[in-house]
Amino acid sequence: MDQLSFIPEELVRTLQQGKDAANPDTRCSSSTLEMLRLLASLDVPKELLACMLEMAEFSIHHVRYLVGPLVLHRSLWGDATPGWLKVACVQDRFELILSEYEQEQVGDYATPTEVLAYMMLATMEAPMHRNYVDLYLWSGNEVMKKHNRLPENATSFYELIGGHPIEFSTVKNDFQDLSRSIRRSVVKHAAQQGWGKRRNRKKAEAISVDPAQVSDQPEQVSLF
Repeated sequence: MDQLSFIPEELVRTLQQGKDAANPDTRCSSSTLEMLRLLASLDVPKELLACMLEMAEFSIHHVRYLVGPLVLHRSLWGDATPGWLKVACVQDRFELILSEYEQEQVGDYATPTEVLAYMMLATMEAPMHRNYVDLYLWSGNEVMKKHNRLPENATSFYELIGGHPIEFSTVKNDFQDLSRSIRRSVVKHAAQQGWGKRRNRKKAEAISVDPAQVSDQPEQVSLF
């Protein structure tokens, strides 16, 4: 049985081709990007997705940002982070990376999902400044709506806590500061782990065939 049968051959061929020497500006087609999105939705290990991005010659930064560890606030409550939120962090990273690729950009900020995951544990350690409370509530609303985690009769997270809606403009500066720090930390740790060098299909096959090469739990590091 072909262990890579769930990966479309068209996608593998496209990624293997890389950039044509006669046409260095060749980029992944929209159909290839859609296939990558489909694979991500099937909960394919992020290490395998990162290998594919390397074969497609995505930027080193994007490869490292995808495969890097989950950044959590240093806390004794580390195991309290919900499993669905950890999965959502990877899914949203990949979505952001593909969006930046389509716009030919390399961004500076992490996703609201990663901000929420980081701040969730911080709320268990000590009271937060009002500005960070607002950021936490805004992030919670964004993530719970996007990932369908609200009760059926609720249209926002604010309804559940009896609070008022928070506009992004109110938390923009704090979001940018924290999410920039998170993304830099993710990329830094991935670089320390050796990610960013060109890999080939054999590496992707090895990860797919032998899941033991991939940790069952996302690696977690503290921002500070």
